[in-house]
Amino acid sequence: MRKVDSHTHAYMLHARDLEPMALAGVEDVVLCSFVPIARYPETLIDHFTELDTIHRSRFDELGIKAHLFVGIHPRSIPAEWKRVLPIIEEFVSSGKAVGIGEIGLEKASDLELEVLREQLKLAKELDVPVIVHIPMSDRTSIVDKVLSLAKEVKFDFGKLVIDHTSNDTIDIINEANAVPGLSVKPPLLTPKDVAENIGKYSNGLLNSDCASLTDTDPLAVPKTVLYLKKVGVESGIIDRLAYRNAMKTLRLSRAP
Repeated sequence: MRKVDSHTHAYMLHARDLEPMALAGVEDVVLCSFVPIARYPETLIDHFTELDTIHRSRFDELGIKAHLFVGIHPRSIPAEWKRVLPIIEEFVSSGKAVGIGEIGLEKASDLELEVLREQLKLAKELDVPVIVHIPMSDRTSIVDKVLSLAKEVKFDFGKLVIDHTSNDTIDIINEANAVPGLSVKPPLLTPKDVAENIGKYSNGLLNSDCASLTDTDPLAVPKTVLYLKKVGVESGIIDRLAYRNAMKTLRLSRAP
């Protein structure tokens, strides 16, 4: 069964952590831009270039196709953040990136809301999907704000991936016809959670959100696939969760 890890920061990981992903059958990974501190626009611009010129080839060597999403994360908004927008546009227009992310809200400050609004507007103009971060607290309120902003700019909810969803937010996202990103990591989701609520999660995108800074597992997607098989979830549903939903929603291509 083919597998996509639809939201990672796996560029942070050592090769010894990436090789098992390839051995476990992960064929594609989405690399979402994020740096913990970005006081200056140049920090993000250099990070985007690093993803494209250094890390993409690291995955190629393992037989994994890396797909880039670039954007301004709510935890690292530079003072002159508007200078980053044309760089995001250039990366997408040139085909270096296939979408905008990881963007979103952390505390829903006025600045965060403005930055998210402008990136949603840009994604709409470029006709590409977005991957949206929501925090660990005040989650339903934050999701409501994300959906409200997307509606305000008339963004296509079918291209709106709201990641880090769990049992507390899945109903809101489904009712809005947005796309749930399923980060299998503590304290959000386990493979058992996905299996027990498979009807709610079947249109989602499985991912590990793996990074060196958090308690994550780069093998979360293949482990979830294995668990779902063990408990008898229909193979077609597993295929959609692990591969087809991501390929379609995020417009991922296997072409070189």
